[in-house]
Amino acid sequence: MSHPIASSSPPTGTSPTLANGGRPRARRWPLVLFRIAVTCEAALALGQAVLAGSFLSGHYEALKMHELNAAITVVVALALIVAAVLLWRPGRGPGWPALASAALLVSEGLQVGMGYNRTLAVHIPLGVGIVAATLLMLVWAWRPAPGADHASRTEDAAEESA
Repeated sequence: MSHPIASSSPPTGTSPTLANGGRPRARRWPLVLFRIAVTCEAALALGQAVLAGSFLSGHYEALKMHELNAAITVVVALALIVAAVLLWRPGRGPGWPALASAALLVSEGLQVGMGYNRTLAVHIPLGVGIVAATLLMLVWAWRPAPGADHASRTEDAAEESA
């Protein structure tokens, strides 16, 4: 017979006291997946700006690369939505990255359309907004979790090995 105080898990029907305002800690693997996806998206978005600048500097072959990179960026944005939803639902993370990722995909679709129509008055500022939003998500994804310390990392490692 085990003593309730000696037990390593809480009794059935009760939940442990949580330091983060009552929410269970997010799972690690969806965060890693989201970080990979948002890092790829940010690299592609920055690449778009470089390719556009190269084209405007007179390297006209960069326009085809800009077009190809745009298509890849849209595909990665779809993967980013999947990663953000996994971060939210099974991962116990916030839901706003899923909404932001969906808005990013819609913006990129509009961006591609404006580019093909040569509507640069919309295409260029929208591109700046896409890069800014992607970089903000990137910074959020890679920032240390609030209150993260050595003890919580040790607990995570113990949970993953169990």
